[in-house]
Amino acid sequence: MNRIIYVAWIVFMVTFLNSGCNIVPKSVQYQKEEEKVLGSIDIVNPVVEEIQVVLNGLGYETGNTDGRMGQKTRKAIREFQESIGLKNTGYIDTLTLRQIEDIRRVNEERELKGGYKVDVRTASSGKKGSSLTEFRPTIKDVQTALKNAGFDPGAVDGKMGPKTRQAIKEFQRTKGLNPDGVVGSRTWAELGKYINR
Repeated sequence: MNRIIYVAWIVFMVTFLNSGCNIVPKSVQYQKEEEKVLGSIDIVNPVVEEIQVVLNGLGYETGNTDGRMGQKTRKAIREFQESIGLKNTGYIDTLTLRQIEDIRRVNEERELKGGYKVDVRTASSGKKGSSLTEFRPTIKDVQTALKNAGFDPGAVDGKMGPKTRQAIKEFQRTKGLNPDGVVGSRTWAELGKYINR
């Protein structure tokens, strides 16, 4: 009888091990996929910071936008994934990152297309004159101005990457502006001075 149980146990183990059963926890699989997509998250990661900025802008609370993957950021990722019909793992996979990048790109295009108006007073009448023609800076304009101002936006390629965003924040800090990495009218009023140098 013992021999039958022993043989049955051996057959079961051989079948189990050869069946390709994946006994690695799902979270480990999600971590590995996330590392392929984002790189290391053990240090400050500029892509994680971009994700935090976008999610905060959408109303998901990520905590600090510090480029670190904390519990609040994981919770915000889960909520975002659930809201768009993806599996809510709390880890960044290719589909989640693509959705976030699409939202970031649309927001940047909207921001740059929005432009701004400057009302000037005429010297003779003291009354407000008509608005000047709106200037809508492109991302290349922003990168060129940053480079001329002594900040490194990376390549002047018309893409708002982490390096460009970081250069905008550094410029904003030196000018006493809110370092949010967004080129609004106040930031452009300062940065635009460097476009023709």
